[in-house]
Amino acid sequence: MLTGAVEVYANHAFVIIGSGEWPELVWDDGPGSADGRHVVIRTRGQTALTRVAIWSGAMPLLGEPVFDGQLDLADHTIWVGDLERLGRWAQRINQTGVQRVVVCVDDPLHASRVHVGLDIDRGAQVRAVPPAGGPVLFEVLSAETGDLARPAELGLVLDGHDVPHARLRTAIGLLSGPDPARPWLERHEIGRIVEWLRWLAPDLGWDRASALGEELRLLVRGARAQDAEVPPGAAARIATTVLGAVQERPDR
Repeated sequence: MLTGAVEVYANHAFVIIGSGEWPELVWDDGPGSADGRHVVIRTRGQTALTRVAIWSGAMPLLGEPVFDGQLDLADHTIWVGDLERLGRWAQRINQTGVQRVVVCVDDPLHASRVHVGLDIDRGAQVRAVPPAGGPVLFEVLSAETGDLARPAELGLVLDGHDVPHARLRTAIGLLSGPDPARPWLERHEIGRIVEWLRWLAPDLGWDRASALGEELRLLVRGARAQDAEVPPGAAARIATTVLGAVQERPDR
């Protein structure tokens, strides 16, 4: 699951990930260098911000891996910062000391999106998202022995806007059915999609986004056969309807 994310401005084209002390390694122009406590990732530099996402237990396998090894992370903390120390960001993590860290980037040497995986042991498995019922959106490296928990899978799907229809279609297929024992769950899951829509269209107001969420909820309920899953075709049609409404909204 996603535990934190930060966007870093790197005046020089390097982002440092690891322990809090200054790295002692001599890095080169490769996509990633490491010294046992840090990984230095080459990014797109001044052109734009670089997003670094921290994942625990499961991470998306997007782009290319540039590091898969052991780092010594002290005090249950991982740090992210730029070469000039203009900004530093810290995230509390589950483990302390030497542990496996996996780093994937969208484009080696010009990274704009960096995914950092923690709490993923050597027995981790690669799984498809979604596991069935439609085209594979991407693969995930997961420490889970069984299927991914739905909240974690939904979070993975909604962490990006690069293929909005495919992501929304997949998210709709992951929505839980009405549960009298947990009446809050449906609203919570729809709320996550509402927030995703707001980032898809940053000028989309809260009231309109919430109305679209309610429309989506009713469409999903209508598409279900009793308590069954939403059929893939219906999920695709609902995604088309909602995304079309985002583009044609009256407050634009």
